[in-house]
This record gives sequence, C-alpha cells and structure tokens, in this order.
Amino acid sequence: MGKDFRYYFQHPWSRMIVAYLVIFFNFLIFAEDPVSHSQTEANVIVVGNCFSFVTNKYPRGVGWRLLKVLLWLLAILIGLIAGKFLFHQRLFGQLLRLKMFREDHGSWMTMFFSTILFLFIFSHIYNTILLMDGTMGAYIITDYMGIRNESFMKLAAVGTWMGDFVTAWMVTDMMLQDKPYPDWGKSARAFWKKGNVRIILFWTVLFTLTSVVVLVITTDWISWDKLNRGFLPSDEVSRAFLASFILVFDLLIVMQVNGLTMELSFSS
Repeated sequence: MGKDFRYYFQHPWSRMIVAYLVIFFNFLIFAEDPVSHSQTEANVIVVGNCFSFVTNKYPRGVGWRLLKVLLWLLAILIGLIAGKFLFHQRLFGQLLRLKMFREDHGSWMTMFFSTILFLFIFSHIYNTILLMDGTMGAYIITDYMGIRNESFMKLAAVGTWMGDFVTAWMVTDMMLQDKPYPDWGKSARAFWKKGNVRIILFWTVLFTLTSVVVLVITTDWISWDKLNRGFLPSDEVSRAFLASFILVFDLLIVMQVNGLTMELSFSS
C-alpha cells in the first residue's frame, strides 16, 4: 500500500485513536450534561413506553399483571421473528437488496429495533384495554419511565461504555492480527498471537475494566465536578458540538473498517 491518504486513514494508530476517543468523548458528555444530575422523572419517547411497559406500572390484580406480562412477552417474540424474517430477510435482503444486510449481517440489530417497535405498539394495545375498563387510568403506559434522569443517564453510560469499549477493543484485536501493515507493532503482534494470550487478555481486560467502570458510575465514587473545578466548562453549544464529534467518529470507525475490508477483498 502506498503512503497516501488511505494509508494513514486506515493505519492502526489512526483507527485505535479514533475508537478510544469515542469512549473519552462519551464519558465527557456524560459528566458535563446537567441531565446526569437531574432528579426529575425521565421521559424518552418510544423507549420510555417500552421500559415502563416491561418494568413498572403493574396493576394490583393478578389477572391484569398476567395480561401485561403476556402482552410484552408476545411483543418481544413477534418483534424478534418479524425483525429476522420480515425486515431483515424480506425487506432489506430481498426487496431492497442492501449489501450491509446480506446473509445474517445486521440481523441482531434489526431484531433489536423491531422488538422495540412491537413493544411500543403492544403498549398502546395494553393502554386501550385499560381505557376500556374505565378504572385503570393510573396504570396507563406513557413515555415517563418511572426512574430519575440521574439513574437513566447512569444506565445509558454503562450501555455506552459496553458498546464503545467492545468496539475499541475489537479494533485493537483486529490491528494486532491484520497484515496490511507488517512493520507496525511487530513485538506486540507476536505476543498477541502467541497461544491463547489473545483470548485470555481480551476477556480479562473486558470484564475487569467493565467492573471498575460500572462500580465508579453507580456509586459516584469519582465526582467530575470536584475534579474539573471549572477547568473545562461547557454549555449547550459545546455539548452539541461534542455530540456531533461522537457521531462523526463513529462513522469514521465504520469507514475505516469497510475501506480495509474492500481493499483486502480486491487484493485477494
């Protein structure tokens, strides 16, 4: 590969820096966002309905509780089936012929979003049944989640960490195994490929760091306000730009992976 723009764009250092900066930016926006300290009830459109439908606002009667559980179990089952066979295979695969959904690629993502869609639909079916009764208005499912914004942001931060760090750690794993840059990290790559070192280190680091991060987030052991002390202030505009940077960097990760995949397929 010639040392042109693509060479540096797909270089291991470039890919890893982008992947790990996403983690840093996500933690920064979590620490600086005032919503992370809000004590008001969290409300998120669609997601709030699904969360409340499954986790809270259960009526006192056993029959009503069984009805609600059966409805959201049915919604999850239909969502998984529809996501796999209707949306992924028929719509995206056969009708639209999108290459990113070929074979089983993207099936889990499609099934996940399809499940959310059907949970949302079934929550309104459940609301209709409650309204027909006339005395169950207090148990109507809305976008209010029944938890504080502070708690919701902690859950979001943990989920974001899992997605971002797994992505960055997988990029690191790929860079320590790939061959397009043979002069990069020779000793590190040799050690990474030795026996079961790769497997042991991958899962050990993942579980260890995840445990530490979850502990720090849930217990408020580290206070960003005390550490920051106005050194890195933010406002709505700066946080909006920060969120935009996160989106751009996520797209860069996809572009770097796809570009390398296309190059390897052409070279082979």
